[in-house]
Amino acid sequence: MDYGRSALFTVTALIDERIGSMAKLLETVADTREAKSGKWVKMKPLLVEVEKRGVPVITWFARPDGSYFTTERGLVDQNLKDRAYFSKVIAGNVSVGELVVSRSTGKNVAVVAVPVEKKEKVIGMLGASIYLDKLNEQILEALHLPDNMIFYALDEKGITALHFRKEYIFQDPTELDSPSLANAVKEIIAKGDGVLRYEFEGKNRDVIFHTSPLTGWRIILGIVRED
Repeated sequence: MDYGRSALFTVTALIDERIGSMAKLLETVADTREAKSGKWVKMKPLLVEVEKRGVPVITWFARPDGSYFTTERGLVDQNLKDRAYFSKVIAGNVSVGELVVSRSTGKNVAVVAVPVEKKEKVIGMLGASIYLDKLNEQILEALHLPDNMIFYALDEKGITALHFRKEYIFQDPTELDSPSLANAVKEIIAKGDGVLRYEFEGKNRDVIFHTSPLTGWRIILGIVRED
């Protein structure tokens, strides 16, 4: 179990490093004159450079009224004001890891957003929408999981952020017609840290789980039992 916990912490650190590095890049850009100008044409080149580093993303700038620009589309005919992270960032805080379906691309993403401040006033926010399928590929490539091991990550609402079987990304595992899995997910979300056994697809699974200090995601690592 000590080995399993050590491996779990390593996986958590790997995920947090990929996502956290994007947050740091955005904070660096947010502190520039270009970003503080509030003018999209001035900050866009910096965000284009951000997209060349780290995990695959699309970056954007949102105004306090919720209107926003992306590097791909420019001014988007949508609004972000109703997103849960929006009020948090406009209040001057950083938001990391909220799962949404991107309104500009239609893809499943994890959002990283930081405030842009000028003279102690928030004039907007910079964001990066991390493509979950691409992040998932990077993590699985780094893990090299044996055939009998499983890995996945759930957000604080229990929605799947990452999964060793990519078809489960962005699904709610409590809706997969498995009472045992549904109960396990509820326990994982409630406890945040621990070990448990559940049955799925006719096999027992022993898992260990931990909460990321960065995203609040529950990171799960386990073994499929053949007995």
